[in-house]
Amino acid sequence: MSNSTKASRSMAVLDGDIRRLKAKAKELESQIDDQFAFFQQHSGSLFVRSLLPRKIEGEELTGYTLVDKVLQNERLQTVLLKLADILAEKLGDSLNWLVTRVFKK
Repeated sequence: MSNSTKASRSMAVLDGDIRRLKAKAKELESQIDDQFAFFQQHSGSLFVRSLLPRKIEGEELTGYTLVDKVLQNERLQTVLLKLADILAEKLGDSLNWLVTRVFKK
């Protein structure tokens, strides 16, 4: 095989590798975008869920029976999660607005 044939074959292989890697990069970017969108959509509820107490069998949360029962109420937790989602969305919108105003191009 002549050097020009080897070089053209090597260039063809490299071009194929570049196309394959670009396609893989595009796929990974799409996955990251999807995961970031999911995180943005659920960050408020994830945050509140991390704060809401989970009662372990036989354990008191605060030592006050009434407060413990209120904190364990599923309806209250659902309302708090919805409020957290709304609040997180408003906070995100406000931060986006602020960043746009401060770093205006």
